[in-house]
Amino acid sequence: MSKEISVLLPGSFFEDGFNNKLDYLAKKNIKNIYLFDHSINPSDEKKSMYNIKKGLSVIHENTNYSFNLGVCVLNINVRKIDALFSEYINPMLEIKNFRLGLGTGDNRYEKNRIKYSNNLDYIINDLINKYTFSIDGNNLFIGGTSQKKIDLIKKYSVGVNQWFGDEKKLISIYENIDKNKPTLGRLSHCQNIQKINENPFTIFEQILVLKDSNIKNFYSQIDMILL
Repeated sequence: MSKEISVLLPGSFFEDGFNNKLDYLAKKNIKNIYLFDHSINPSDEKKSMYNIKKGLSVIHENTNYSFNLGVCVLNINVRKIDALFSEYINPMLEIKNFRLGLGTGDNRYEKNRIKYSNNLDYIINDLINKYTFSIDGNNLFIGGTSQKKIDLIKKYSVGVNQWFGDEKKLISIYENIDKNKPTLGRLSHCQNIQKINENPFTIFEQILVLKDSNIKNFYSQIDMILL
């Protein structure tokens, strides 16, 4: 495949054998790695769930790898605004070409973790005034396609991520954004690996969601991507 490949790491990725998994991703020319920001493993709450800061640090500080890193997506409503910036957003944006996704969260995977009502509009505006974002550099995108978020996408020309589903909503967003304004983030679509060949000519970044598995099955998933 000639297009860049993006993957979202499963919750138990950093358990046994994670160095071998990272080696395999690098060997297979996977370019972009995203991490979840959940307190509970999305596939099985009994399984482990990595800490997003520790996970990013493990990969970024290993000079053997040159992955583009990102978070899909950082929940703005589980942390006080000062901590959100000082402990998460600011350090993340020190990483070259970081892909920062911002979300408002829901109760599906959070279980009463949402404690604050931080203003997404304010956060985006503040970030744009402090940092430089572009398609080829640091990226900024929103998780979700509600009307409020679509309004912010149009207002700031940030990107958007859709979690599964078909691409009709993404296509509609793409058709209605101002093409004359610089785009600050990608339009992306999280999908199961099995969907990779159903729409190979998509204009959106496909982020393939890897499943929790043993090393052998992990290798099989990556091989499936590269068929």
